[in-house]
Amino acid sequence: MYKLTLLFVVLGFAFPCYGQQDSSWTLGVQGTTSFSQVGFWRWYEGGISSLSLGVGISAQALKKSGANQQDHAIRLAFGVVRQDGIGVRKSDDLIHLRNALDFSGISIFGALNPAIVFDFRTQFADGYQYDEKDPTQDGVRISGFLSPAIWTQTVGLHYHLNPWLDFGLGIAAKETIVTVRNLRPRYKVDPDQILRWQVGSSGYIHFDRMIFTNVHLKSTLTLFLAFNQQSPDSIWETFLTMKVNSWLQVNAEYTALYDRDLSMYVQRKQSMAIGFLFNFL
Repeated sequence: MYKLTLLFVVLGFAFPCYGQQDSSWTLGVQGTTSFSQVGFWRWYEGGISSLSLGVGISAQALKKSGANQQDHAIRLAFGVVRQDGIGVRKSDDLIHLRNALDFSGISIFGALNPAIVFDFRTQFADGYQYDEKDPTQDGVRISGFLSPAIWTQTVGLHYHLNPWLDFGLGIAAKETIVTVRNLRPRYKVDPDQILRWQVGSSGYIHFDRMIFTNVHLKSTLTLFLAFNQQSPDSIWETFLTMKVNSWLQVNAEYTALYDRDLSMYVQRKQSMAIGFLFNFL
């Protein structure tokens, strides 16, 4: 019951605009799907046949009330890949909700504006760690739905340098939620508790611009430093979208994650896909 209550609270933050008949809301929903297949038969250079499929949905609700602004966004992604001798495994998995309230009508020191930001991340399916020397072996379960889930709440100040570049700094609370008991030690959560709570400072840099005709670049660096930590947790996400026409586009994504509680190293993910685009709103 606690898990369901938490999920509904987060979803309630994501789309408070639904059910409201307010013409000042700007809504957008897009779906994407990508497919790739590589096959070999008596190919003298060798190779492994593979099949991959990915789907995604992104939605945004934006409302401006005078100088103030509400921005609610959700991104869902899931992908699978199948290789000869290995079977089907997931290649992408993300649930990301972000809500920002920007009080641009209130000015502090001339250029700074108060802001409140909620951010929630988790995944749909279980994740496994596989043996690099023998990837055909069954993997060890290391994650699952709401295990972990990262929920942060930030109160701070924003500085809009221009329409496509802004900065933020504030005080934040971060909850690392792990509902699967035997996975809690991996994420530094007490086995008898469902979450680990931290308080610290946070900051971000956000770039969002059409850099060329039909080429859009969006990049965000987010930092969180708990008061009992020496190095900050960070996540850098970059998305490059190249639109071929109204229904076909090329997507490139790069994500770098550093969390010393999970690993001493920077975790990286990169992908590129040609996909079909569907505009629902």
